[in-house]
Amino acid sequence: MTQTPSTPSQPPIETDPVASGAGAPNSGQGGLARSAGPISAATFMSRILGFVRDVLIARAFGSGLVTDAFFVAFAIPSMFRRLLTEGALTSAFIPVHSDVRAEKGERAARAFSGAMAVSLAAFLAVFCLLGIYFARPLVALLAPGFSADPKKLGLTADLTRIMFPFLFFIGLSAIAVGVLNAARRFFLPALAPVIQNVAMIGALVAAGAYAVGGGAVYWLAWGVVLGGAFQLIVHFPLMAKLGVTPLPSLPWRVPSVGRCLSLMGPAAFGAAILQVNVLIDRWLASFLQEGSISYLYYANRLVQFPHGILSVAVAAAAFPLLADRAAIGRHGGTDDPGGSPGPLAEAGRLTLFITLPAAFGLMALAQPIMEILFERGAFGAADTAASAAALRAYALGLVFFGLVRILVVAYHARLDTKYPVRCANWSVLANVALSVTLMIPFGYVGLALATSIASGLNAWLLFRGLGGSADWPREDLGRAIKSLLPISLLMGGLVYAGNALIWPVSGGIWLRAGILCAEVILGIGVYLLLSWLFVPELKGMLRAIPRKA
Repeated sequence: MTQTPSTPSQPPIETDPVASGAGAPNSGQGGLARSAGPISAATFMSRILGFVRDVLIARAFGSGLVTDAFFVAFAIPSMFRRLLTEGALTSAFIPVHSDVRAEKGERAARAFSGAMAVSLAAFLAVFCLLGIYFARPLVALLAPGFSADPKKLGLTADLTRIMFPFLFFIGLSAIAVGVLNAARRFFLPALAPVIQNVAMIGALVAAGAYAVGGGAVYWLAWGVVLGGAFQLIVHFPLMAKLGVTPLPSLPWRVPSVGRCLSLMGPAAFGAAILQVNVLIDRWLASFLQEGSISYLYYANRLVQFPHGILSVAVAAAAFPLLADRAAIGRHGGTDDPGGSPGPLAEAGRLTLFITLPAAFGLMALAQPIMEILFERGAFGAADTAASAAALRAYALGLVFFGLVRILVVAYHARLDTKYPVRCANWSVLANVALSVTLMIPFGYVGLALATSIASGLNAWLLFRGLGGSADWPREDLGRAIKSLLPISLLMGGLVYAGNALIWPVSGGIWLRAGILCAEVILGIGVYLLLSWLFVPELKGMLRAIPRKA
């Protein structure tokens, strides 16, 4: 790995991972793991608070009409966020920003980011106004099963109108995240979602104290909007300190804006296709038993925990490194990785190292995890069993979710946004066929299972497209899977058997929580020990993580 060549106006890239909030890019083994570490820590805090938020939602509203309405309403601006910012903007912004900085310097990069911010603000303002005006038909389109219940449809539309401005704030926040990531600052952008969860938890607490009747869910909706605004604001002090604050510019005066928008087209289409998978699940689940959408939501939240802790963190850390390598190559530079594995190969090993055992662990402990986290108040034993079944189905795809994230980043860093779209096309077609087929015998569990299988197809197609890339040789991935799969399977089997033997059916909550924590710790210990004994190539990587660059 190599650093982007400095220009006189470019902020220095620090080598202290604590001081920088990330860790500098370097060629030593484990460098990507050190860069991803602060992102993982921030994401861990966000996920923990997210679980606290979900526990409070489950306790307050259960898994019926109100929660289904809120989750669908929240999913609408969140869907457009993934489509317009996480899906398209991020994938196009960072590579073009790296190109502009490498060719013209930091001030030109600031003008580019400012022009993109102006363009995005104007577009999102109009888009949000349209979304508020057409909220009711939009809900009827995305959750047609709600049309049979006017009360449910009306509540969902009202909540959608309140939460649509969340898209405006979180969309502009994506520009700030891209700017800071390009400057090798990862911790604060990863920490920003903590603010979102704090705002929603605060809204729930305030609603419990002050809301009258059924108004608590409206307080929660306003908490979403407030959290989005704070997520944007929190980035400004660090950007100002680093001297990378975007310079507001007219978009038509910055040529790189057109280039970025041209890349966003295929990326947005690809993100739209991937979101179709989510919409298909929600659309079909709206015809199933009441609570199906909530079961899928709670299960997906849990399976996203290990995915966000490492897979997303590794992808975020690898993206600017891969983009800088590609930009240097396009402008006649050279990259000398010093004989170490490329960032994509290291990212793949790290992803497999965490997602394989996490998948088997979630399947083994799905029932007690759901029971401890959510079974209280309006969320009963039947809800626990239903959500646990969905969690097991989603956990089967955890490895594929992580690999897809890493592989798509690799293509986007090379300014190739078209091939991932073709892969996603096949994935969504498979998801449609499998969802319709599997929901007949398995209900909402079949929808989760279809998502996992379709993600596996997407990962395979993306990996095949890399061919014999030096960044990620086929044999490297094959060796990692061959070593880690049996160890993960053994660990999952031991944890499942242990839980079946000692889990107290009627014990107190703190006793059961303590036993669950002990089972998780034991599973992690067994996995790390077996990995250390039987996967020698991981020893160098694990030893390198604590050292500074």
